[in-house]
Amino acid sequence: MAKRRSDDVSIGKFDILAAYTYAKALLDGLDEDRAKERGMVAAIMGARARLGFGKKAKHGDSDYEADRKAAEKKRKTTITAESFDHQVADKLGPFFADEFAPALTKLIEAGLSYDEVKRLVKIPPLWGAKITGEQFRQRVAKAPRK
Repeated sequence: MAKRRSDDVSIGKFDILAAYTYAKALLDGLDEDRAKERGMVAAIMGARARLGFGKKAKHGDSDYEADRKAAEKKRKTTITAESFDHQVADKLGPFFADEFAPALTKLIEAGLSYDEVKRLVKIPPLWGAKITGEQFRQRVAKAPRK
């Protein structure tokens, strides 16, 4: 399989929320699989809220489990680390591990919230809007450093 260039990938808000939550969970000490599951749950619940099923965001393990069950019900499937790999990491190919996840980790370490990251990468608010990997790289390069 040919290595995808960064301008060949298409990044949406779902990808950013899933990867941001994944990177934050890793930094918080969760293992890889649990971090990937959290990333998927956050992205699914974010998409659900966008569709008008809004629910006040909560934090903590019991709230996470409630969100996970709601997300699984919406998806009609069990959320696993493999679903994160399939829907986010594999879709972005080598760009995910080489640039995307490390960049998000640096932004989290610099103290940026998800909303601040979303504003930084300037994905249009339109449903389904995407940016290229090259656009992501250029916009993240302008981020504040720790």
